[in-house]
Amino acid sequence: MEVSTQIMRIDFIKYGILLCLSEVLSSLAIWRGAASDWIGAAPSFWSLEAWRLKYWALFILCAAALWVLAWFSVRRHVPSLAMPMLAVFLAVAAEVLTSALFWRQLPWAQANYLGWSFFPRYFWEHFLVWILTMSAGFALHLFRKRGYTKV
Repeated sequence: MEVSTQIMRIDFIKYGILLCLSEVLSSLAIWRGAASDWIGAAPSFWSLEAWRLKYWALFILCAAALWVLAWFSVRRHVPSLAMPMLAVFLAVAAEVLTSALFWRQLPWAQANYLGWSFFPRYFWEHFLVWILTMSAGFALHLFRKRGYTKV
């Protein structure tokens, strides 16, 4: 097996874990719980997150497949920065599509009670935490790679 393929696999796993962690943490950060006057059984964070993760898994797997296809077919023909930029673009696209589709599928009353009745507010709150989590993860990765920390 080629060394670059082994490195790609390890980085792919690391970034996959970081994406999953960012997804769950950003959802947890904006979770406000059900309103006190909720009728019926109130939804739990994990039930809504499992629902959201179904959409996220679909989009992130498509994004990963596109990135792997590009990595195997064009990585030698494009600048070295092109593949990381493509990965960032695909991850952001997966996050945006997940948020849009998930929010559209929520019943309006449920979205309203959860404090998410206005899509731009829901999207930017979720996306901001996602960006911060991903940035912190990338910074930690770079510091470890360059030997600045022994975490």
